[in-house]
Amino acid sequence: MAKVMQDEEEQARLRASSLILPGISKSESSAEAGTLGETLDADAKWGKKLDESHKQNVMREVEQQRHANLVRKLEEKLSLGKGGPGNPEFGREAERKIMRAERALTKVEVSLKPSENRADPESITDEERFMFRKLGLRMKAFLLMGRRGVFDGTIENMHLHWKYRELVKIIVKANTFEQVKKIALALEAESGGVLVSVDKVSKGYSILVYRGKDYQRPSMLRPKNLLTKRKALARSIELQRHEVCIQTYFL
Repeated sequence: MAKVMQDEEEQARLRASSLILPGISKSESSAEAGTLGETLDADAKWGKKLDESHKQNVMREVEQQRHANLVRKLEEKLSLGKGGPGNPEFGREAERKIMRAERALTKVEVSLKPSENRADPESITDEERFMFRKLGLRMKAFLLMGRRGVFDGTIENMHLHWKYRELVKIIVKANTFEQVKKIALALEAESGGVLVSVDKVSKGYSILVYRGKDYQRPSMLRPKNLLTKRKALARSIELQRHEVCIQTYFL
């Protein structure tokens, strides 16, 4: 009886071991993740990871190459842009492009006839200028002048502002103060107002223009001697193209 039970237990153990062994083999095959063998296989396929020193060397080489390319381009512009003996055709091409831009600019500015300053301009006292400047800088309403500059719509908007208030504030985004000064003088001449001040503010430059004590609204709000909105944009594009040509070939 004991022999029979021992044989049955042995057979049951064998049947159980036959069911467990395949699972063990699978777990052994999946246990290769993260081992040295897997790392070597990945290195052979994808390459080793860059350490910090190697990464810095690569970045340094890239920066040196970029700097060398920039220096080479600048040397080419400097030598060839002046029409040097190395490539005179480049210099002639630069002159042709600049002349083409100047002709296009002249064609656009045909209808532009700026007004001259008045012989007897209206003046204000220092006290009035101080008061107008203080009041104007606090004004929330303003005109924003874009890339078109001074055109007929700008003067029209100034007269519309003067219908309800004595001051008008124009915000200009320019690179230099000299550009803003020219714009301010042009606004004063075209509108017939009195320039109060030009100040540097957070949004750019602020130009304050007083309408004058004896202000009379003109019948034509848009002056005929200035460019239209469309032509002013075309003039701005041609000016930018002319400036880019000079900077590219001669600076």
